[in-house]
Amino acid sequence: MTGFTPEHARLERLLRAAGAEESAAEAHGMLCGMLCAGLDRWRPHLLADAQEGDLLAQEASQELERLWQLADRELRERRMPVRLVLPDEERPVAERATALRDWSQGFLYGFGLGGGQKAELMRGEAGEALRDFGEIARMDLEEFGDDEEAEEALMQLAEYLWVAAALIWNEVHADDAD
Repeated sequence: MTGFTPEHARLERLLRAAGAEESAAEAHGMLCGMLCAGLDRWRPHLLADAQEGDLLAQEASQELERLWQLADRELRERRMPVRLVLPDEERPVAERATALRDWSQGFLYGFGLGGGQKAELMRGEAGEALRDFGEIARMDLEEFGDDEEAEEALMQLAEYLWVAAALIWNEVHADDAD
């Protein structure tokens, strides 16, 4: 696990080769959402339809396991920033905006898989962050241009997502014994 650095392009290739429906950003968002919700297993929800003995699915599964462990460690150690698996800054704005949207959708889906969240969670900052994730997940990608303003907006959204994910994890796990 030491020295693992997630790469969006690599994870994207592995997931496509394995026949996954989720994008790399969406898969990472799902993993983070599941961790924040307190789930202890991701396998029933990602690559669930992979055939036994499928080497491409096994490689994608190994990458997802490393990513799960990294995200878990980052959240538990309250490490900032939580690294989001997103396309490189050199990629087109539209591709990066789509990935931010996918990450938010994945997070909400993964968090929802946990079920049973405390009602008071929705009344606090974590609830506001979850509602914001919903807005990001529905954002109009046509509104992003390719200018400096769009670059700044993407940077701010990415920063907000990692801060909000950490906030949600902290609020959900506030009563956990370390």
